[in-house]
Amino acid sequence: MSKLSDAISGNSNSESPLPINQGWLRALIFMPIWFLTIMIFVGLGTVAMMMIAGVDMTDTAAVEEWAMGMEGMGFASPMMLVMSLLQITASFASIWFMMTIFNKEPLTNIGLSIKDRAQEMLVGLGAALLFIGGIFLILWILGAITVTGVVGLKPEVMIVSLMLFVAAFDEEIVFRGYVLNNLMDSMNRWWALGISSAVFALMHAGNPNVWSTFVPMSELFAAGFILGISYTFTKNLWFPTFFHFGWNFFQGLFGFEISGLNVDSWKVLAHENSGQVPDIISGGSFGIEGSVISLTLTILGTYAIYRYYTDGQQ
Repeated sequence: MSKLSDAISGNSNSESPLPINQGWLRALIFMPIWFLTIMIFVGLGTVAMMMIAGVDMTDTAAVEEWAMGMEGMGFASPMMLVMSLLQITASFASIWFMMTIFNKEPLTNIGLSIKDRAQEMLVGLGAALLFIGGIFLILWILGAITVTGVVGLKPEVMIVSLMLFVAAFDEEIVFRGYVLNNLMDSMNRWWALGISSAVFALMHAGNPNVWSTFVPMSELFAAGFILGISYTFTKNLWFPTFFHFGWNFFQGLFGFEISGLNVDSWKVLAHENSGQVPDIISGGSFGIEGSVISLTLTILGTYAIYRYYTDGQQ
């Protein structure tokens, strides 16, 4: 076991029995550990919540009724927040295990340092607002959407915001902080981004209407690049985390579905598809992430971030 651990961690003081690049192996080993840990944490958490709610877990109908009630509350459901907290706890536990046993590094090395990162956080939020606002404006000008009214913010916006931040942070520590980080030990920036982005997209393959056209999965793949490109230069998670959070939050605020999921809990603008343009333009039932406009801007945004860092290094 010690030899395998040394091989995966890249310990040069022992001969590796596995002639491989260790980074991709660590990322590969991490995935099933992460899945299993989430299943345990979320499973135990669900049982605990049902016990607190007094649900008879031997009664299938009662369990289904409770689950449907929680699901019906959407993003504003306390269950969604609890599940997000359980999942990020499981993610941190999995990453801590890998970093301790195989990477032989402190957990903070995935990019958690917050020192002098306030500007990156604000830029991430601002970029997300410009991004989503720009897509909304383009779709409106093209006649793809018709604004039907303005809705005031609901009290649930606070719990939704917290849940969205936790969910975004969770995905960033996993897909950029650990997977991309370790892949970069084995291959160049673009291969590492491509593989981690493919995994990121596949994790969303079960979302509603994600296969409605070719665009949603393409956009999810491209999203892995725009979220990861800055990390390949800075090895810090705060810009992608706040951009990711802002991306989801402002989509909901502008009344769009988030990766096919309904966002009535906190939308401010109410609108509907006009039906005057194809779904690959409007995004259809998947939301703007199903639009080629969003896909194009994501690709351009990735290039802009790349040039920002490469020009700054000259």
